Amino acid sequence: MVVYTNEGKIAYDESFHKGINIIRGDNSSGKSTITHFLFYVLGGAFNDWVKEAKKCSLVIAEVEMNGAIITIKRNIKISPKTKKANDKESMFFYWGNFEEAQQNNEWQKFSFNTFESTKSYSNVIFDNLDLPIVKGENNITFHQILRLLYVDQESPTSSLFLYEQFDSSLTRETVSDLLMGVYNQDLYDKKQRKVNADKELDETKKEIKIIKKFIPNPLDLIPSNIITSIQSKEKEISELETKIIDLKEKSKKVRYTKKTKLDYETLNISAIEQREKVKLLDTKIRTYKFEVNDTIEFIEALKNKLKAIKKSILTRKLLGDFPLENCPECLSKIEPIEEPNTCKLCKTKIDDSFGITQARKIEQELSFQIKESNSLITLKKREIIDLEAEFEVTKLKHYQIQQQVNQSLEDVKSVREEKYDNLYVDKGFLEGEIIQLRTLLENAEIFQSLRKKQSDLEQEIEALKHGISEITKEQIRLKRTTLNSIEKKGIHLLNNDLRRQKDFYQAKEFQIDFRNNLAFISDKEAKYSASSSFYLKISARFSLFLASLLNEKMRYPRFIFCDNMEDKGIEKKRAQNFQRILIAETEKHNSEDYQMIYTTSFIPDEFNNDKYCVGEFYTEANPSLKHV
Repeated sequence: MVVYTNEGKIAYDESFHKGINIIRGDNSSGKSTITHFLFYVLGGAFNDWVKEAKKCSLVIAEVEMNGAIITIKRNIKISPKTKKANDKESMFFYWGNFEEAQQNNEWQKFSFNTFESTKSYSNVIFDNLDLPIVKGENNITFHQILRLLYVDQESPTSSLFLYEQFDSSLTRETVSDLLMGVYNQDLYDKKQRKVNADKELDETKKEIKIIKKFIPNPLDLIPSNIITSIQSKEKEISELETKIIDLKEKSKKVRYTKKTKLDYETLNISAIEQREKVKLLDTKIRTYKFEVNDTIEFIEALKNKLKAIKKSILTRKLLGDFPLENCPECLSKIEPIEEPNTCKLCKTKIDDSFGITQARKIEQELSFQIKESNSLITLKKREIIDLEAEFEVTKLKHYQIQQQVNQSLEDVKSVREEKYDNLYVDKGFLEGEIIQLRTLLENAEIFQSLRKKQSDLEQEIEALKHGISEITKEQIRLKRTTLNSIEKKGIHLLNNDLRRQKDFYQAKEFQIDFRNNLAFISDKEAKYSASSSFYLKISARFSLFLASLLNEKMRYPRFIFCDNMEDKGIEKKRAQNFQRILIAETEKHNSEDYQMIYTTSFIPDEFNNDKYCVGEFYTEANPSLKHV
């Protein structure tokens, strides 16, 4: 992690390692500020900087997410009016390590908010950690996840999560369930689809309601009834035209006037124009349907690529540790190499993370294309409904005009007589009624399409409800099992505390209530000293981390950082004892699989070395931030 001052100088530059990282120093030497920078650069909403940190403008961190090396940077912008920073500042991602990022300008910018066509920086982090994007009362951002990864000093000891003024029990429960691995991707997908289907259903019902409001007669919403009425009117017109022709044929005197010729030409032009409209609509509908089908196939291809990418990442991880004992060319035994990241055969330096990083970048691009293509399909399908309704009406109108053209070929004007003048008036009324019926038909076609869509959505929603219910039952069982493993770790930390609190070293149970934001032994109302309350809280938080190292189903990222192991006046001996217990438990696991960072002023002598520590021992004269 590197922090830059407003003048572009380096205020902090340290490389952390996998496993245990201890930042040590005296009080007021800037240890907490380093954890604030860590919290902020990973997406935390933080703006209450100390005066030294306000003289910094940028923080950059190289991180590893599921084997991919990604560099993140985030600007620090202090408002001249409020003297506070923007806690929702955008984040920039570079798909590669810190050195490459300094030499290239291929940063991708992501903002705090998620929009229909763009991802937020939380979405990007969730995707790369294979965390499902979940919705509580609001979207769950990565800041909410960090509230269970970061143990800060400012939060009250009674608050299990990093404290927020406007917090909800549902958000806390959603975050904890997510990190414990209680839900699976199928449940998230079903819930997300149900949200979208409910929205589509509401919009469809509104459209149906509007049509019914303007067309109160139910029979006028059945296309077959209207088509029958139109055909009946056209039959009446045909009968009237037959009567008109009969009357004209009886007339001995026939005059071919210019007006008659113009009537025929006008009708013929209208028929041609209407025929073109029908062809155009038919072509447009076919094109849209082809586009929808093509897009569906394209999405399937993208999904298959996405699966292939995920499989390739997994395969690379599995084969990365595959032992190669003999040369594939000459079958001679290969001498083992102690130096890490070196090819067993040609002895060249290799970067295992590069392929995974590139794969993760492609994965981001594919998921964005899938999201965009799904939105396009929804729009096209709605347009097809309108076009098909318009097509039916246009086709009927073309048929009627063509009939008029055919009639006009036979209907040459003779001297007008009063008898068939009345017939023309009747014919005009019928034609007017047909125009109204065509408008009704268009609305009826749309209405029926919307009714079918409503029925399909209602059936889909019922199926989704059933699926969600069944998966949820399974998750309740899984949650109980996970909480038991967390409880065992918590009891171990409490039982091995110095004999300061009888309830701790005699504890047989340990309860964590994520929803109500507290940890307790058996009595929720039990009161302890400030130091014991702090010990109870960090035991709860680290038990969650330790349980994740044993339980593969947990989605907790195997990463935790804690500001100050001796908060709330806890004595030096007790704080050091906790560090020893914690490190002993953590070191039972492969250090390549986790990262723990914490700050302390009371570091045990056996840990005060380069294996465990990061940076210098900070003092008031030698603080963590330089050039400020």
